[in-house]
Amino acid sequence: MTKNKLDLIFKSYDIRGVYGDSINQDIAYKIGKAFAEFVPDDTIIVGHDGRVSNIEMLDAFTSGIKSANKEIIYVGLVPTDTVYSLSGLLKKPGAIITASHNPKNYNGLKLCNAGAIPIGENSGLMDIKKLADRNVEIRIEKFKINDKHLGNEYYEHLKNLVSPESISQKLNFGIDGGNGVFGAVFDTLNNIYKFNVKSIYLEVDGNFPNHPADPSDESNLTDLKNLVIDNDLDFGIAFDGDADRGVFIDNLGRVISGSMMTVLISEFLSSQKNEFRVVHNVNVSPHALKMMKNNNIELYKCKVGHSNIKKMMRDVDADFGGEHSAHFYYRDNFYADSAILTLLIFMKLLSSNKEKLSSIIDKYNFPPSSGEINFSVEDINESISKIESIFEGEFDQTDGLSCLHRNFWFNVRGSNTENKLRINVEADTQEILDQVLEKISSSI
Repeated sequence: MTKNKLDLIFKSYDIRGVYGDSINQDIAYKIGKAFAEFVPDDTIIVGHDGRVSNIEMLDAFTSGIKSANKEIIYVGLVPTDTVYSLSGLLKKPGAIITASHNPKNYNGLKLCNAGAIPIGENSGLMDIKKLADRNVEIRIEKFKINDKHLGNEYYEHLKNLVSPESISQKLNFGIDGGNGVFGAVFDTLNNIYKFNVKSIYLEVDGNFPNHPADPSDESNLTDLKNLVIDNDLDFGIAFDGDADRGVFIDNLGRVISGSMMTVLISEFLSSQKNEFRVVHNVNVSPHALKMMKNNNIELYKCKVGHSNIKKMMRDVDADFGGEHSAHFYYRDNFYADSAILTLLIFMKLLSSNKEKLSSIIDKYNFPPSSGEINFSVEDINESISKIESIFEGEFDQTDGLSCLHRNFWFNVRGSNTENKLRINVEADTQEILDQVLEKISSSI
């Protein structure tokens, strides 16, 4: 039974499942013990987001770590990127108890080695799974919370990367915390950067009472859009459950795709350097890639997933990494993703530009795009094969299937965390985009 559950919850780059079903305290204990045995270090950083099952998970996971005679640095209720940054700063392995944007009944873990080096299916996660698949004596004890939260180190790190003085206090923006963990760090960030902000849903509540903590679903952005438009704000940002992803909207309430953000951030950062390298995943749009190439930015294509992006960034010593899903990675942040750092850099970008954000974006002439659309299918590989058989064009199978045609492009790939097909389409016109989507959907 345990083995079957491990098969269900160990994904390509994290651990995730329904708490009380596919993941529970016994399994969390075994994973904690396995992780502690896998890493050579004698101390492990542990934090968690605001999910309702997190304290039970914390007790079990830390008990497993202690059973392997390892020490714990507990950093408390924090975003995922806080653990990554501290792992880099302290050169210690880290674990965050979270299920990211998944519904409230889910929980899981994201793990990294010392220095924020990712642990994925090809970099240790399957080894940890094997170690967890053993019969061990389980002794779960209540974790004694100490006061060693190391918050100052994290905030000093952010200040070193983006100084408060570089951000204009004239910027008016909106935040939707989604009742996720961002609310736990907002006050401290606000004290440092003196935001001119209107906010909603900053109360950390693992029941997610206002809407799911998944900003990739545009229906969850309605309240943020109203907030920005009604108050004539410069932009808005919505965070997911563990606050490692933030989706931006402009002053007109239009979603700024991950591809658009990849271009904006890349061009801003590259203007300060002679050479600039960017790693992007397969579903960053061709139009975005063309814009970056025109600015002499070196591009490297990668499979979807934070562990894949981080590894390639280290391999090519990239400055920045961008995913269409709105995860953004920085060499100066130990190659790790951070929505909070992205917000600060974006504000610095806007502080140096007097134009409205909508005008800045319009200059890029981005063609119609579908955003990421999910289809539930019985067989992912069979569905992708069907799609390939009905289209003509230049195909790429780096990750799923990409098709480049003279007047449209799409990428279709299986989700690594859910039994779904994820589809992104870009086309010269809305009519062509609708036709491509209809052709895809009717085939599966």
